[in-house]
Amino acid sequence: MSLSYKRVLLRFREMDGFVQSLKEIPEAWWRMPIAEGKWSPAEIIAHLIEWDRFLLDGRLDQLKPGQAAPPVSVQVDGLNARAARWAREEASRQEVPDAFHHTRTRLLRRLETVPGPDRVEPFTIRGRSLTLTAYLEGLADHEDHHRKQIEGHLRTRREG
Repeated sequence: MSLSYKRVLLRFREMDGFVQSLKEIPEAWWRMPIAEGKWSPAEIIAHLIEWDRFLLDGRLDQLKPGQAAPPVSVQVDGLNARAARWAREEASRQEVPDAFHHTRTRLLRRLETVPGPDRVEPFTIRGRSLTLTAYLEGLADHEDHHRKQIEGHLRTRREG
């Protein structure tokens, strides 16, 4: 396994650890939007769960070296809205981090089985050449953005 691919998988594992640590924050902070017009930590994590599921439910199989990935078949805004609604209106406090852990574990197991060449040989997505490693790095960067948002939210609550 290449060092950069291992690093990406480590970042995905670390995000799971971060999400599990959120079980310790007060319920009010968990459900409170991080800023005006933004999602709560619960909604953000639900959003990440849905994107892990999206990868598992077929997108990974479409990212093949030397091939063009088809356009995504999911409506991004609809997927995000459903995830946020589930976290806000249906899921229990424990369900969201538990679902994240379950889905993330499935994703990591799947990513560990990707053959070495498929990790580093480029495919095309929307006319752009990418490797699976680079694609996953982009997702990990997106998660880091959300992690920083949540950390800032928690810092503000603790200081306030």
